[in-house]
Amino acid sequence: MIGAETRLVALLGHPVAHSLSPVIMNAALRRENVNGVYLALHAKTLRDLLACVRDIPIHGLSITMPYKESIVKFLDNTDSHTTKIGACNTVVRAQDGKLYGFNTDAAGVVRPLEQRLTIDKSKILVLGAGGAARAAVFGLKERAAEVYILNRTASPAQKLARSARARMVKRADLKKLNFDVIINATPVGMGSTRESPLHENEIQARYVFDMIYDPPETRLMKFAKARGAQVIPGIEMFVHQAARQFEIWTGKPAPWDDMLRVVTLALQEQEARKAGKEAARK
Repeated sequence: MIGAETRLVALLGHPVAHSLSPVIMNAALRRENVNGVYLALHAKTLRDLLACVRDIPIHGLSITMPYKESIVKFLDNTDSHTTKIGACNTVVRAQDGKLYGFNTDAAGVVRPLEQRLTIDKSKILVLGAGGAARAAVFGLKERAAEVYILNRTASPAQKLARSARARMVKRADLKKLNFDVIINATPVGMGSTRESPLHENEIQARYVFDMIYDPPETRLMKFAKARGAQVIPGIEMFVHQAARQFEIWTGKPAPWDDMLRVVTLALQEQEARKAGKEAARK
């Protein structure tokens, strides 16, 4: 039942049809008896997005690609994560209409790792130098990790390494290096590509954390298992960053277990549909 007191929270991006955020957030709102509804709103331009925010009494926003960086300059205030990372994925609209930005992607990386190891002084390799990698690098440096960056092109990695006081590595050196954790913060392996950002013999780590959650098991994760590493699936990052968003919007602890269960089921259903379509084509 939606009424005048119902809080409207929305996912804004281009595209948004594929997102599982409405599934996970509406489950959390119901579980915690919050009078709110979460919608996916497709905004083709940032101007459309901002007009929507100003005209509709939206309480909170999830910002997804391609607007995470470009929205920052339109916010009235931001948290330290957003300032350092230069990207925002969570907005709260105050009663006076002012927009406050947060970045919960760092929490999505740090929380799953904290459940498994002590981050302080851990040796962690981050693959990539884009927005997701920046969130991971700054979040880990805040926890005093020893962070290394590997990117396909050197200049973005050098820039990120300098700003975060991390180290850059060359791919040719990977076979000589051991890490506590390798984190894939690139889109390589997403969807039906079935590629991997690393070869099997380049993986020398206790844990491999792939931020990709579709497919649920990427080729990188299969390689990691074959090398004897423990894997952390991208679904955990997705749920933890969403849980932090929920806490920011509602002021309540997030029902993490329920959120994980709901999104796991949704992914399984998605995989089953894909398998059914492939079988029908054959």
